[in-house]
Amino acid sequence: MDRSFKDAALVIIGHGSTQNPQSSKATLDHADDLRQRDLFAEVRVGFWKEAPKLDQCLEGIAAETIYLVPNLACKGYITGEVIPAAMGLTGTITERDNKKLVLCDPVGTHPLMAEVLADRACSIITEHGLHPDHTCLILVGHGSSRNRKSAIQTEAVAAKLAEMQLAADVRTAFLEHPPLVNEWHNDTAKGNVIVIPFMISNGLHGAEDVPRLLSLDPLDPALIHLAETGTPAGPFERHGRQVWYCRAVGCERRIADVILRQVESASRI
Repeated sequence: MDRSFKDAALVIIGHGSTQNPQSSKATLDHADDLRQRDLFAEVRVGFWKEAPKLDQCLEGIAAETIYLVPNLACKGYITGEVIPAAMGLTGTITERDNKKLVLCDPVGTHPLMAEVLADRACSIITEHGLHPDHTCLILVGHGSSRNRKSAIQTEAVAAKLAEMQLAADVRTAFLEHPPLVNEWHNDTAKGNVIVIPFMISNGLHGAEDVPRLLSLDPLDPALIHLAETGTPAGPFERHGRQVWYCRAVGCERRIADVILRQVESASRI
């Protein structure tokens, strides 16, 4: 049974976007899920790039303890600089105005993320009768030429998936640095390829950029159905392989459980 935090509030922090409303949908969905569980006195959201903004989302919260969970893939610039500056945080725990603000680790760093990804990969492997020896799982991260933290976290999760032996070949690919997504077919010889974005929202990167780099059309009915329902798209025949494409892992319903686990971990500090 989930632990109750009825005397505390939860604020889920997302990136947000001024251009793509889908960027915030996953964060809003997880907030709705956790509200329905009635575990917190209040559940809110706050965003860097859209309303409600980080410097406004705490206004009017009555609870004395407020847990802040970044709905992000890794620690980095946003968790280390943007969130603290916008919300006036002085560390993991900030006490002011008779409130205790607890900054939790981002969802992408929790061990449960590997299980969420494994469940999605297994659903495709089982439904289509894929043999692990002939299957490659590619985890796609954003990456950054300036900060390796995103790549490091993606690689760490990929390593855990490899240990599970779901597929004989588990690899990473990135948007901004090698190994690049559009070179995937040069990196594996397996006939079955499952691609899952290690991203938190199904914004432009997950819905358009990654598919195009895989030579998939974002307007393909199967990809539109994927965005609407979460049902993996494929198989597509590309470079002599069978390719399945999944939506960003951050859209999976179990991410609400990951958010709760991050709160539970932070409550023990």
